[in-house]
Amino acid sequence: MKFKLEPLRLAGLSNMEAGQLIIRHLSDLESIDSSLFTDAPFNSYLQTLSNQSVLFQKGLAQVRKNEETQKIDLADADRDKSTVAFGRALKLYAVSDDPEEVEASRGLSILFDSFKNLATLSYEAETIAIDKLVSELASPGYSSKVNLLQMGRYVERLQNTNNNFKSLFGGRMVTAATTESYDLKAIRSETITKYGEFTTYVLAMAKALEAPLFVQTLSLLNTARKYYADLLARRTAINDKKTEPTAQ
Repeated sequence: MKFKLEPLRLAGLSNMEAGQLIIRHLSDLESIDSSLFTDAPFNSYLQTLSNQSVLFQKGLAQVRKNEETQKIDLADADRDKSTVAFGRALKLYAVSDDPEEVEASRGLSILFDSFKNLATLSYEAETIAIDKLVSELASPGYSSKVNLLQMGRYVERLQNTNNNFKSLFGGRMVTAATTESYDLKAIRSETITKYGEFTTYVLAMAKALEAPLFVQTLSLLNTARKYYADLLARRTAINDKKTEPTAQ
């Protein structure tokens, strides 16, 4: 029997949808005969996902209650875009016909690559990392390369968007100092990581053993994943249609 995992672009799901996906999986798996749950790693993954789901829901509830959260999320998205813009600009210079520009791009890329996956870090970790990156770019070893490639505006954008985020997030931390606080971005990242490990394990075990627990679990996972994949496909189609040029 051929087994596969239904493709799903998890990054395209909203926080609410990602949280609901995990809840649906946990609910669906309750339909499996409990006597089949004899695999220790499987049960461990299931418990981890259940715990993460609880945290995710608490984080979502906090988001709904905090009127400043939307501003913070937008500010975080803005600084994420600034890191993407910096990286893309570097790639353009990497294919320049000027050897000096290519070499400068290579040197800056080595530095930038040491700050991988900034957007997946927790709010505070990302803040510290961007501050460090900006500081390095302003140092004598890299500033000449930044000037040669005329990338000062990208560095300034990194600094400004990070400072804007710090201002908003710092204000929220003051008001939330006496309450339990959840970093939804970090919770989502951890949940998706554990979910990915779980689905990989289930698929591998279904292929290796074809045991009922793994075959049934994979089928249930795929049913839910297809539902959300179709949801994303419809959304993309609608957005594409909106951006189509109007016939003159």
